[in-house]
Amino acid sequence: MRDWAVYWRVGWLVLLLVVGAAAGVSAVASDPDWGGTEPENVSNSLTNKAWQPVIVSGPLGQMVVAWSDQMSDGVPRNIYVRRSYDSGRSWSAPQVVSETALMSALPDALFVGSRAFVAWVDQRTVGGENAAIYEAELEATDTRFIPSSTSLLLMSTRPRLAAGAGKLHVVFNAGANILHAMRPLAGTTWPTATRIYTSGIGAIPLFPVLAVGPDGSTLHVVWQEADLGTETEAIVYKRGQLSGTKADWESALILATSDGHVFYPVVAADSAGNLHVVWGEEVEEADQYVRYTRCDIASSQWISPAVRIDAVPFSVNKQHTTYTHVDLALWETDNQVEVCVAWHGFREGGAEDVLVSCSRDGGQTWSAPQNVSGSGYLDATSIAPSIAFDASGNLHAVWQEHNAEMGTNVVENTQVYYAHSLKRFFLPLVMRK
Repeated sequence: MRDWAVYWRVGWLVLLLVVGAAAGVSAVASDPDWGGTEPENVSNSLTNKAWQPVIVSGPLGQMVVAWSDQMSDGVPRNIYVRRSYDSGRSWSAPQVVSETALMSALPDALFVGSRAFVAWVDQRTVGGENAAIYEAELEATDTRFIPSSTSLLLMSTRPRLAAGAGKLHVVFNAGANILHAMRPLAGTTWPTATRIYTSGIGAIPLFPVLAVGPDGSTLHVVWQEADLGTETEAIVYKRGQLSGTKADWESALILATSDGHVFYPVVAADSAGNLHVVWGEEVEEADQYVRYTRCDIASSQWISPAVRIDAVPFSVNKQHTTYTHVDLALWETDNQVEVCVAWHGFREGGAEDVLVSCSRDGGQTWSAPQNVSGSGYLDATSIAPSIAFDASGNLHAVWQEHNAEMGTNVVENTQVYYAHSLKRFFLPLVMRK
């Protein structure tokens, strides 16, 4: 089991630098390239310190990539964005979302119609662990502070945005708590984020992610939780219902447990209200997999046990106690929902790359994984993917990448790379559950 005391002490470094490293040795022949565009550097960091990318899409070809960067030595780390208005064929110059005096990291982004929003974590004191959450609308002048009813630490807290019915929502973790806040889209200030969940003694909830159902008033939150006493981990789900200016929350539901490791869940709701959840799993201190489950709105039943998207295990380098980061995107047309999942890892004797697999039948069958990053470098490390479908059904991806040209420090020296599919995204090869 993981040494949780050490994890807790160094958690911020580990999780903020989710650049966490892996050194591969050759290209992976068993995972073919996906046939998308050649990966391009979209961060163009002058110091090779671009971290934690996220990509989102909006209407009429609009796209935003956000990441944390230190553009020159001796200056604070800030959140940067680039925008595209032609589905990723061209990009604006990198711009700072909000100048800060200290470290800014772990961004999330969201389109609400044609409006783009970004949230992130700020360090509050030099060398300290106190943190604050901020949100800003791109091309607007205001940066909004999101107050919390519980003190935040720089360890493992990240805001995640969602929207519905004219409201903007955010969730994040603070100590033993999951917190939620919402404001009207027309508003200019955030109320104090309130607790929607408190773990038991000796447990730590981490990395909550939020989705809003198609009715605009049903909220869905998933997170990972570690019980330090029993040395078990779980993926946990909680449902909320808006009632006026507040949300009423049901009891938490455990979706999966493990005496190994389960981590970094992501949730999405389709237009029918069905829920799709993915997360990473490690067994035997080496082999990792990606799990998927779905909740059908008609029956309120979850797929159990959750299926492994790919039966072939992969690994992630343990230099910084890193685990695979998973992302999820939905594409809907003609009453059909396609679910695509991206993650990073390397097979035996392979380079660490970003892989993607898709399902067109509600997770019963999945396409064979294809290599999105396709680095092929002997020393390449491609990790922490984020994916999004555009309005035409093309899949777009960003990730964090290191190679020898960026220096020897594989933990810090990275750029953000981008690629997209060349046509309507479809992977014809399927693998049975």
